[in-house]
Amino acid sequence: MGTRLLVLDMDGTIADTDLLLVLSWLELYRRHAPGKKPCLSRIMEFSGPPIRDSLIEEFPDVDPDLSVKEFSEISGSLYERWVTTYPGAIDALRRLKGKGFLLAVLTNKRQDLAERVVGILGMEGLFSLVLGGGSVPPKPDPTGLLEVFSRLGVDPEDGFYMGDTEFDVLAAKNAGVPSILADWGPRRLPKGLSPDLRVSSYQELLEVLGA
Repeated sequence: MGTRLLVLDMDGTIADTDLLLVLSWLELYRRHAPGKKPCLSRIMEFSGPPIRDSLIEEFPDVDPDLSVKEFSEISGSLYERWVTTYPGAIDALRRLKGKGFLLAVLTNKRQDLAERVVGILGMEGLFSLVLGGGSVPPKPDPTGLLEVFSRLGVDPEDGFYMGDTEFDVLAAKNAGVPSILADWGPRRLPKGLSPDLRVSSYQELLEVLGA
């Protein structure tokens, strides 16, 4: 086995943005569907897919360029106040890096925002690469994940991709990369989803990776 690489999704995997997501969507409902009463489980389904697709689905009569702009502005104003890491994330990733793992991020989130979140969370210097949406097709397309492995010079079978949604597991499968499901979020996952590994905490991640 060559150099080991752990690539992570961001929202729902490293960064707990669930409250931020809910607050942002509630403001959009207030503006564009004031009579609608969305349930929490419905809003949680919007974490993972490309945000533009979710906005078109939920607000079909609103210009998607406008709703995407609004979502970006609303959520962008909330990050410093509400985004946080999942318990044990920073310590676990530092330990893995100390054990010789390369670490990287692949997210559908915009590149500039992904880099901003890394800074807000105090995780500068942990990742060899942060690759956000815009320059590669969104997951579950494997292009972005394969690009991460290529740019870091690691064979796909010598690493893992960890995320919290079906899109993450499918992206890994499509790229021929072993998948790890971060099974601690509120998202509903389809039956039959078969990640290679499943962890319920960062401590368990250390255990399964032998760190």
